[in-house]
Parts: sequence; C-alpha cells; structure tokens
Amino acid sequence: MNPDDPARAALGFEDIDFAAAAARIAAQVKRTPLLALPCEDERIELRGKMENQQVTGAFKARGACNNIALLTAEERARGVVASSSGNHGRALAWAARCAGVPATIVMPQDAYPNKIEACRAEGAEVVLAKDRLDADVVTAQLAAEGRVLIHPYDRRGTIEGAGTVGLEIAQDWPEVEVVLICVGGGGLSAGSALALRRERGDAVQIYGVEPIGSASMRDGLAAGGPVVLEEITTTVQGLCPPASGALNIAIAAQTFDGVLTPDDAAIYAAQRALVNDGPGWKAEVVEPAGACAYAAIREGMLPAALLQGRSAQNPLRVAVTISGGNPDPAQLEAQRTGS
Repeated sequence: MNPDDPARAALGFEDIDFAAAAARIAAQVKRTPLLALPCEDERIELRGKMENQQVTGAFKARGACNNIALLTAEERARGVVASSSGNHGRALAWAARCAGVPATIVMPQDAYPNKIEACRAEGAEVVLAKDRLDADVVTAQLAAEGRVLIHPYDRRGTIEGAGTVGLEIAQDWPEVEVVLICVGGGGLSAGSALALRRERGDAVQIYGVEPIGSASMRDGLAAGGPVVLEEITTTVQGLCPPASGALNIAIAAQTFDGVLTPDDAAIYAAQRALVNDGPGWKAEVVEPAGACAYAAIREGMLPAALLQGRSAQNPLRVAVTISGGNPDPAQLEAQRTGS
C-alpha cells in the first residue's frame, strides 16, 4: 500500500512506525526465513515465518529491543520490569543486559523451569508469583516503585517491534494471500496484522489463531474491548493471558478477518509434526505455542470460500507464524520419542 494512500491513514494508529522499529532493531535481531511447511492439502502453498530461530528463541526479541531503544537515559537508570511466563521475560532480560539496563522479571511459579533459568542467565532479577494474575499484581507494584513497565503485548513499543514480523512477511513474499498469526495477548498478531494491512491492503486475508481454551482475542473483539476470561482451560503456556490487550484488540478490530481457535490436542499434534523429521521436512525446535497457527491449517480451519477453485496448479499462498522455540526439554523429548 502506498504510504500516501488514504486507505492506509484510515487504519489509524499512525504513531506506530514499523519501518522505524525495523531500523532500530536490525543490528540485534534476525530476519528469519519463510520456510515451506508440510501440508496435506495440495490446494495450499504453505510457508512458516520461523521466529523459533530468532535471538532468544522467539519473536519477543523484536519488541524487547525496540522498547529498550526507546527508553530515555532517566528511564534506563530506573530499570525495567515485566510480567512474563517466559519468552518476553527472557527477551527483555537479554535486551536490557545488552544495553546495560537493570531488569526484573516477574514469573508465575508454574512457568517452565528452563524459561525461569534463561531469564536468570541473562542477568535479570527473577521474582516468582503464585500464578499469572498475581504476577501482574506484583509487576504493577514494582512499576509503582519506579521501574519502567514493559508490557508483553499492550504497549506501543512492543506492538511496533513485534509487527516487524508482518512487515517482513509482506516484503519477502509479496504474493502471500492469507496470513495466520499466533495470538496470546495480541502483540504479535495486532502488530503484524497492521503492518500487513499497510503493505498489502485488502489483498491479504489475516486471521489470529488462539487456543479454544483461552480465546481472549475472540471474546475481546466480540465485546469491543478486553474481557477477563472466567476460566482458562488450555495448557499451552504463552497463549493464555487473562485478557487480550486493549490496544491489541482495537488494532485487530481494524485488521483481522477472523479468529481461529484450535484445541490443545491439535496444537500439540502440530508441534509434534514440526519437531520430528518428515517427508521434505527437517525437524525444528518449536514450543507448543509456536505451533498454534500451523495447527489451524492442519485442522482445515480456513474458511472454505478461500479454497474454492484452488488446486495444486493454482494453490492458495498461506503464511503462518512459528512464533517460539523454547519448549520444556522434557516436553520436547516426549514429542520426539512418543513417550
């Protein structure tokens, strides 16, 4: 989409600048590849944006680096704090260490042990809370004491950094017709969707994908704002916030074509397919949350209308985000051995 196109301005959120964010973080993060993924439906040409290969093992490095780069000298001296079940915390700890900024990461005590240790290994102070809600309360208290709160998804700098994933998809595969994006709180999905809309307009269909047992984006879009889930039944860590962010929902309302909700069994099956060798596929290290968008394709969840008239000779070009590669080691081993 032309930068001067009125349709681009109509999307709003003009203070979010993905090109500027990409320039800020280029020296620290990877431009990850779009790899062909296994797909049983010959009507689909499927590629994965492999953020599991990103620095610190997840797309979160993008938002972390962007947020740290935007801090003033006074804010750097105060240090940063964040609530995280793992990937955002590790990424922020890493980006803060690289910049010489003190970091405190508040994590639920049931977070994967490898993710807790990864945050500590990056030099962050780790505070354990009883659960995700308590972690948010503790984080707010620490921010009130003076630390700068770097929200994992509901913050301009986070959305701007994460959205460079969508910018790269549009630039590296301009023919892409459908993009499926994993949704937790909505930083990756909202940012990438906004970047894709600005670049491709209505030429691309965009779907958020979240577990059916933690459908906070689906419910938030229906309600017109954040909905605190009464019950979270998914076991997929990283995709189960109490509610999607207000800014994320506002952006998604302008950019999403829909939300798809695979169940946990489908997500774990998709992870299993990615972490094992298969026909034309070399195993990757992917955590369950990172396979969520891929699960929707494997389960045939795309609207049927998108595939009408498509064939192996004229496939629908689809990209999915493979958003994280930091699985619990025991869980990964079980997925690879079938135990």
